[in-house]
Amino acid sequence: MAPLRIAFSDWIGETHPAVERMLRVLASRREVARADFAEADLLIYSDFGERHWDFQGLKVYLTGENMLPDFDQCDLAYTPVEIAGDPRAVRFPYYAQVLPELGSLVRPADYDARSYLDRPGFACFVASNARGLERNRFFRALHRRRALVSAGRHFNTTGKPLADKLGLLRGFRFNLAFENSSSPGYVTEKLVEPLLSGCIPIYWGDPEVGREFNPGCMINVADYPSDQAAIDHILAVDSNPQARLALLAAPPFRNNREPICLSDEYLVAPLLALLDAGTKPGARHYRHRSLREHTHVSPLRQRLSSLRCRLDGLLWKLGAR
Repeated sequence: MAPLRIAFSDWIGETHPAVERMLRVLASRREVARADFAEADLLIYSDFGERHWDFQGLKVYLTGENMLPDFDQCDLAYTPVEIAGDPRAVRFPYYAQVLPELGSLVRPADYDARSYLDRPGFACFVASNARGLERNRFFRALHRRRALVSAGRHFNTTGKPLADKLGLLRGFRFNLAFENSSSPGYVTEKLVEPLLSGCIPIYWGDPEVGREFNPGCMINVADYPSDQAAIDHILAVDSNPQARLALLAAPPFRNNREPICLSDEYLVAPLLALLDAGTKPGARHYRHRSLREHTHVSPLRQRLSSLRCRLDGLLWKLGAR
Protein backbone atom coordinates (compact mmCIF):
# COMPACT_ATOMS: atom_id res chain seq x y z
CA MET A 1 0.00 0.00 0.00
CA ALA A 2 1.34 3.43 -0.92
CA PRO A 3 2.04 5.78 1.99
CA LEU A 4 -0.50 8.42 2.89
CA ARG A 5 0.94 11.69 1.61
CA ILE A 6 0.23 14.65 3.91
CA ALA A 7 0.83 18.35 3.31
CA PHE A 8 0.43 21.37 5.56
CA SER A 9 -0.57 24.98 5.01
CA ASP A 10 -1.61 28.19 6.73
CA TRP A 11 0.32 27.72 9.97
CA ILE A 12 2.50 30.18 11.85
CA GLY A 13 5.79 28.38 11.34
CA GLU A 14 5.99 25.10 9.46
CA THR A 15 3.60 23.17 11.68
CA HIS A 16 2.49 22.74 15.31
CA PRO A 17 3.25 20.37 18.24
CA ALA A 18 -0.26 18.88 18.02
CA VAL A 19 0.24 18.12 14.33
CA GLU A 20 3.60 16.50 14.99
CA ARG A 21 1.98 14.35 17.67
CA MET A 22 -0.85 13.44 15.30
CA LEU A 23 1.71 12.35 12.69
CA ARG A 24 3.65 10.27 15.22
CA VAL A 25 0.52 8.42 16.31
CA LEU A 26 -0.74 8.02 12.76
CA ALA A 27 2.65 6.65 11.67
CA SER A 28 2.29 3.88 14.25
CA ARG A 29 -0.89 2.72 12.45
CA ARG A 30 0.04 3.16 8.79
CA GLU A 31 2.78 4.44 6.54
CA VAL A 32 2.74 8.21 6.12
CA ALA A 33 4.95 10.67 4.28
CA ARG A 34 5.18 14.43 4.14
CA ALA A 35 4.43 15.69 0.67
CA ASP A 36 4.39 18.82 -1.38
CA PHE A 37 1.11 20.65 -1.68
CA ALA A 38 0.47 19.48 -5.26
CA GLU A 39 1.19 15.79 -4.54
CA ALA A 40 -0.57 15.24 -1.20
CA ASP A 41 -3.59 13.03 -0.51
CA LEU A 42 -4.48 14.97 2.64
CA LEU A 43 -3.98 18.55 3.79
CA ILE A 44 -3.85 19.68 7.42
CA TYR A 45 -4.32 23.44 7.63
CA SER A 46 -4.98 26.19 10.15
CA ASP A 47 -6.12 29.83 10.36
CA PHE A 48 -3.19 31.86 9.12
CA GLY A 49 -3.71 32.10 5.41
CA GLU A 50 -5.94 30.87 2.61
CA ARG A 51 -3.57 28.78 0.56
CA HIS A 52 -5.69 25.76 1.47
CA TRP A 53 -8.36 27.07 -0.91
CA ASP A 54 -6.28 25.70 -3.79
CA PHE A 55 -6.10 22.14 -2.43
CA GLN A 56 -8.38 19.61 -4.16
CA GLY A 57 -8.13 16.57 -1.86
CA LEU A 58 -9.27 15.70 1.68
CA LYS A 59 -8.79 18.54 4.13
CA VAL A 60 -8.46 18.57 7.92
CA TYR A 61 -8.78 21.86 9.80
CA LEU A 62 -6.95 22.09 13.12
CA THR A 63 -7.05 25.21 15.28
CA GLY A 64 -6.38 26.22 18.86
CA GLU A 65 -8.20 29.51 18.32
CA ASN A 66 -11.74 30.23 19.46
CA MET A 67 -13.18 29.20 16.10
CA LEU A 68 -16.11 27.14 14.85
CA PRO A 69 -15.54 24.60 12.07
CA ASP A 70 -16.71 25.43 8.56
CA PHE A 71 -17.47 22.19 6.71
CA ASP A 72 -17.82 24.04 3.43
CA GLN A 73 -14.03 24.30 3.60
CA CYS A 74 -12.95 20.98 5.17
CA ASP A 75 -13.93 17.35 5.73
CA LEU A 76 -12.87 17.05 9.40
CA ALA A 77 -12.19 19.71 12.01
CA TYR A 78 -10.34 19.74 15.33
CA THR A 79 -11.45 22.87 17.20
CA PRO A 80 -11.99 23.92 20.84
CA VAL A 81 -15.74 23.97 20.20
CA GLU A 82 -17.69 20.74 20.23
CA ILE A 83 -20.73 20.25 17.98
CA ALA A 84 -22.76 17.47 19.55
CA GLY A 85 -23.77 14.69 17.16
CA ASP A 86 -21.46 15.69 14.31
CA PRO A 87 -18.52 13.26 14.02
CA ARG A 88 -16.74 15.70 11.70
CA ALA A 89 -16.32 18.16 14.61
CA VAL A 90 -13.73 16.97 17.14
CA ARG A 91 -13.33 19.04 20.29
CA PHE A 92 -9.61 19.59 20.77
CA PRO A 93 -9.00 22.54 23.11
CA TYR A 94 -5.72 24.36 22.87
CA TYR A 95 -4.58 23.25 26.33
CA ALA A 96 -4.80 19.64 25.10
CA GLN A 97 -2.73 20.54 22.07
CA VAL A 98 0.19 21.92 24.09
CA LEU A 99 0.00 20.20 27.48
CA PRO A 100 1.85 17.00 26.45
CA GLU A 101 4.75 19.23 25.44
CA LEU A 102 4.68 21.10 28.77
CA GLY A 103 4.17 18.20 31.17
CA SER A 104 1.38 16.48 33.11
CA LEU A 105 -1.20 17.84 35.53
CA VAL A 106 -2.04 14.48 37.09
CA ARG A 107 -0.97 14.66 40.73
CA PRO A 108 0.99 11.73 42.24
CA ALA A 109 -0.29 10.23 45.47
CA ASP A 110 2.53 11.87 47.46
CA TYR A 111 2.06 15.34 45.92
CA ASP A 112 3.01 18.04 48.44
CA ALA A 113 2.12 21.66 47.61
CA ARG A 114 3.71 23.24 50.67
CA SER A 115 6.86 24.23 48.81
CA TYR A 116 4.75 26.58 46.64
CA LEU A 117 3.04 28.29 49.55
CA ASP A 118 5.26 31.21 50.52
CA ARG A 119 6.50 32.69 47.29
CA PRO A 120 7.72 36.29 47.37
CA GLY A 121 5.50 37.72 44.63
CA PHE A 122 1.78 38.39 44.98
CA ALA A 123 0.48 38.07 41.41
CA CYS A 124 1.76 38.30 37.86
CA PHE A 125 0.17 38.90 34.49
CA VAL A 126 1.44 38.09 31.00
CA ALA A 127 -0.37 39.30 27.90
CA SER A 128 0.71 40.67 24.57
CA ASN A 129 -2.72 40.89 22.96
CA ALA A 130 -4.43 44.11 24.08
CA ARG A 131 -7.83 42.96 22.81
CA GLY A 132 -9.69 41.69 25.85
CA LEU A 133 -12.08 44.09 27.58
CA GLU A 134 -12.80 41.83 30.55
CA ARG A 135 -9.11 41.13 31.07
CA ASN A 136 -8.13 44.79 30.78
CA ARG A 137 -10.84 45.87 33.21
CA PHE A 138 -10.02 43.23 35.81
CA PHE A 139 -6.28 43.81 35.60
CA ARG A 140 -6.73 47.52 36.27
CA ALA A 141 -9.16 46.92 39.14
CA LEU A 142 -6.87 44.40 40.87
CA HIS A 143 -3.75 46.46 40.19
CA ARG A 144 -5.34 49.42 41.97
CA ARG A 145 -5.96 47.29 45.06
CA ARG A 146 -2.58 45.54 45.02
CA ALA A 147 0.10 45.95 42.38
CA LEU A 148 0.74 43.14 39.92
CA VAL A 149 3.89 42.45 37.95
CA SER A 150 2.95 42.59 34.28
CA ALA A 151 5.69 41.05 32.14
CA GLY A 152 4.08 40.87 28.69
CA ARG A 153 3.98 43.64 26.11
CA HIS A 154 0.49 44.70 27.26
CA PHE A 155 0.32 46.75 30.49
CA ASN A 156 4.02 46.07 31.02
CA THR A 157 5.48 47.04 34.42
CA THR A 158 8.94 45.48 34.11
CA GLY A 159 10.38 47.63 31.32
CA LYS A 160 11.89 44.62 29.55
CA PRO A 161 10.80 41.65 27.39
CA LEU A 162 9.86 38.38 29.04
CA ALA A 163 12.35 35.56 28.49
CA ASP A 164 10.70 32.66 30.39
CA LYS A 165 7.02 32.70 31.36
CA LEU A 166 7.07 29.50 33.41
CA GLY A 167 10.14 30.78 35.24
CA LEU A 168 8.31 34.00 36.02
CA LEU A 169 5.25 32.16 37.33
CA ARG A 170 7.38 30.18 39.79
CA GLY A 171 8.04 33.37 41.74
CA PHE A 172 4.39 34.28 42.38
CA ARG A 173 1.46 33.08 44.46
CA PHE A 174 -1.18 33.99 41.86
CA ASN A 175 -1.38 34.44 38.10
CA LEU A 176 -4.04 36.45 36.30
CA ALA A 177 -5.05 33.83 33.71
CA PHE A 178 -7.75 35.35 31.50
CA GLU A 179 -8.53 33.95 28.06
CA ASN A 180 -8.64 36.32 25.10
CA SER A 181 -12.34 35.50 24.68
CA SER A 182 -15.02 33.27 26.18
CA SER A 183 -16.71 30.28 24.54
CA PRO A 184 -17.70 26.85 25.87
CA GLY A 185 -14.71 24.52 25.48
CA TYR A 186 -12.15 27.23 24.80
CA VAL A 187 -9.38 26.62 27.36
CA THR A 188 -5.78 27.49 26.52
CA GLU A 189 -2.30 27.36 28.00
CA LYS A 190 -3.26 30.37 30.12
CA LEU A 191 -4.86 28.01 32.64
CA VAL A 192 -2.43 25.09 32.54
CA GLU A 193 0.80 27.10 32.80
CA PRO A 194 0.15 28.44 36.32
CA LEU A 195 -1.09 25.01 37.40
CA LEU A 196 2.15 23.46 36.16
CA SER A 197 4.14 26.16 37.96
CA GLY A 198 2.60 25.87 41.43
CA CYS A 199 0.80 29.18 40.99
CA ILE A 200 -2.92 29.76 41.71
CA PRO A 201 -4.80 30.76 38.53
CA ILE A 202 -7.20 33.69 38.71
CA TYR A 203 -9.22 32.46 35.75
CA TRP A 204 -11.81 33.82 33.35
CA GLY A 205 -12.87 32.30 30.06
CA ASP A 206 -14.58 29.00 29.35
CA PRO A 207 -18.02 29.00 31.05
CA GLU A 208 -17.75 25.18 31.16
CA VAL A 209 -14.20 25.02 32.54
CA GLY A 210 -15.45 22.78 35.37
CA ARG A 211 -16.31 20.10 32.85
CA GLU A 212 -12.70 18.86 32.84
CA PHE A 213 -10.93 20.99 35.45
CA ASN A 214 -11.44 20.88 39.19
CA PRO A 215 -13.03 24.18 40.32
CA GLY A 216 -11.09 23.81 43.58
CA CYS A 217 -7.72 24.42 41.88
CA MET A 218 -8.48 27.98 40.71
CA ILE A 219 -10.29 31.20 41.52
CA ASN A 220 -12.82 31.59 38.73
CA VAL A 221 -13.81 35.25 38.43
CA ALA A 222 -17.08 34.24 36.76
CA ASP A 223 -18.23 32.70 40.05
CA TYR A 224 -18.49 36.13 41.71
CA PRO A 225 -21.20 38.77 41.33
CA SER A 226 -18.70 41.51 40.48
CA ASP A 227 -15.02 42.13 39.87
CA GLN A 228 -14.70 43.75 43.27
CA ALA A 229 -16.24 40.71 44.98
CA ALA A 230 -13.73 38.47 43.20
CA ILE A 231 -10.86 40.77 44.19
CA ASP A 232 -12.04 40.81 47.82
CA HIS A 233 -11.90 37.01 47.77
CA ILE A 234 -8.45 36.93 46.14
CA LEU A 235 -7.01 39.24 48.79
CA ALA A 236 -8.67 37.22 51.55
CA VAL A 237 -7.17 33.99 50.19
CA ASP A 238 -3.77 35.62 49.92
CA SER A 239 -3.88 36.52 53.61
CA ASN A 240 -4.87 32.96 54.56
CA PRO A 241 -2.09 30.36 54.04
CA GLN A 242 -4.46 27.45 54.62
CA ALA A 243 -6.82 28.69 51.91
CA ARG A 244 -3.91 29.05 49.50
CA LEU A 245 -2.62 25.59 50.34
CA ALA A 246 -6.05 24.06 49.65
CA LEU A 247 -6.05 25.58 46.16
CA LEU A 248 -2.46 24.53 45.48
CA ALA A 249 -3.04 20.97 46.69
CA ALA A 250 -6.24 20.40 44.71
CA PRO A 251 -5.76 18.18 41.64
CA PRO A 252 -6.26 20.29 38.51
CA PHE A 253 -8.31 17.67 36.67
CA ARG A 254 -11.59 16.26 37.93
CA ASN A 255 -10.93 12.98 39.77
CA ASN A 256 -7.21 13.58 39.07
CA ARG A 257 -7.58 11.91 35.66
CA GLU A 258 -6.57 13.26 32.29
CA PRO A 259 -9.55 14.18 30.09
CA ILE A 260 -10.11 11.96 27.09
CA CYS A 261 -9.09 14.76 24.72
CA LEU A 262 -5.47 14.24 25.85
CA SER A 263 -5.32 10.62 24.67
CA ASP A 264 -3.58 9.56 21.47
CA GLU A 265 -6.54 7.41 20.43
CA TYR A 266 -8.92 10.35 20.75
CA LEU A 267 -6.63 12.40 18.56
CA VAL A 268 -6.12 9.96 15.73
CA ALA A 269 -9.35 7.89 15.65
CA PRO A 270 -11.47 10.48 13.76
CA LEU A 271 -8.74 10.88 11.15
CA LEU A 272 -8.45 7.12 10.68
CA ALA A 273 -12.24 6.87 10.37
CA LEU A 274 -12.20 9.55 7.67
CA LEU A 275 -9.50 7.73 5.73
CA ASP A 276 -10.91 4.21 6.17
CA ALA A 277 -14.38 5.28 5.06
CA GLY A 278 -13.03 6.23 1.67
CA THR A 279 -14.52 9.69 2.06
CA LYS A 280 -14.37 11.88 -1.01
CA PRO A 281 -13.61 15.60 -0.66
CA GLY A 282 -16.75 17.60 -0.10
CA ALA A 283 -17.99 20.46 -2.25
CA ARG A 284 -16.11 23.62 -1.33
CA HIS A 285 -17.59 27.06 -0.81
CA TYR A 286 -14.93 29.46 0.41
CA ARG A 287 -15.25 32.73 2.27
CA HIS A 288 -12.84 34.89 4.23
CA ARG A 289 -12.91 34.13 7.96
CA SER A 290 -11.77 36.31 10.83
CA LEU A 291 -10.44 35.01 14.14
CA ARG A 292 -13.12 34.52 16.82
CA GLU A 293 -15.77 35.66 14.33
CA HIS A 294 -18.61 33.84 16.09
CA THR A 295 -17.94 35.83 19.29
CA HIS A 296 -18.43 39.19 17.56
CA VAL A 297 -21.84 40.68 18.34
CA SER A 298 -21.66 43.05 15.38
CA PRO A 299 -18.93 44.55 13.17
CA LEU A 300 -19.48 47.99 14.72
CA ARG A 301 -19.28 46.72 18.31
CA GLN A 302 -16.20 44.71 17.41
CA ARG A 303 -14.46 47.79 16.03
CA LEU A 304 -15.45 49.83 19.08
CA SER A 305 -14.17 47.09 21.40
CA SER A 306 -10.83 46.92 19.58
CA LEU A 307 -10.54 50.70 19.70
CA ARG A 308 -11.24 50.75 23.42
CA CYS A 309 -8.65 48.05 24.04
CA ARG A 310 -6.00 49.92 22.06
CA LEU A 311 -6.88 53.06 24.01
CA ASP A 312 -6.42 51.13 27.27
CA GLY A 313 -2.92 50.16 26.17
CA LEU A 314 -2.04 53.66 25.04
CA LEU A 315 -3.23 55.26 28.29
CA TRP A 316 -1.16 52.76 30.25
CA LYS A 317 1.98 53.67 28.30
CA LEU A 318 1.23 57.34 29.00
CA GLY A 319 1.16 56.62 32.74
CA ALA A 320 -2.58 56.38 33.43
CA ARG A 321 -2.98 53.74 36.09
